[in-house]
Amino acid sequence: MNPSSSTLQQTTRKKRKLNGQQRDEATVREKHRMLKLNKAYSQLRLVLPVENKCKLSRIETLRTA
Repeated sequence: MNPSSSTLQQTTRKKRKLNGQQRDEATVREKHRMLKLNKAYSQLRLVLPVENKCKLSRIETLRTA
């Protein structure tokens, strides 16, 4: 066995199966996470100086900050 194959075996993980209720709960958590993230970007855009009134992309917002 060579070192690269042993590394591959160590990093391979089984994907966890979620039942219907767990999947729904995960979906709700992800939705709330994205809402908070989008709100944070919006608040950051309000304090950044912009030359035109075009909405900055996420990466442009971070680079400008």
